Amino acid sequence: MTGCGCSQENCAHEFESLLRKRQKIASRRPKFRRSESNRFPRLGDKWRSSKGIRSKMRLKKKGRWPIVETGYRGPKLTRGLNPKGMIEVLVHTPEDVEFVDPCFMAIRIAASVGKRKRAEIIKRAEEFGVEIVNLRPDEKPKETKADVEGEEKPSEGTAASEASAEDQEGKKE
Repeated sequence: MTGCGCSQENCAHEFESLLRKRQKIASRRPKFRRSESNRFPRLGDKWRSSKGIRSKMRLKKKGRWPIVETGYRGPKLTRGLNPKGMIEVLVHTPEDVEFVDPCFMAIRIAASVGKRKRAEIIKRAEEFGVEIVNLRPDEKPKETKADVEGEEKPSEGTAASEASAEDQEGKKE
């Protein structure tokens, strides 16, 4: 039995708290840098483990940058998940969408997919109710007339528009 009173082993309450905990840990996690990267710009800021026998960084001397250790990791259940707590699945074809469970999986459309197949994948994902992580701004669903009920456009058959149409026809003759 868990602390929240649920009988399930991994309940939603605990999962959400683990996601928040992961975010808090990540905000405190330092930027890991390669040893001596400040002295030699050609090394860059990428992480490499110190291997020297007398390396001050490997020996964790005071004033040196922190090294990668297990204590900086997040909770085990949330590793590899996106910020919403879903597993991301890379999709190349519209048929791949069928095997995705919309409850705990989201899809990421591969960069090599063209525009036509991408549109098919988006359409298929909407049918199955699967969330797409990397939608482009022009691919987002447009507002339909049902969504915008407050804004009403005057219909073409109003008396004012018919009168103006007759005026224009009279000027042409």
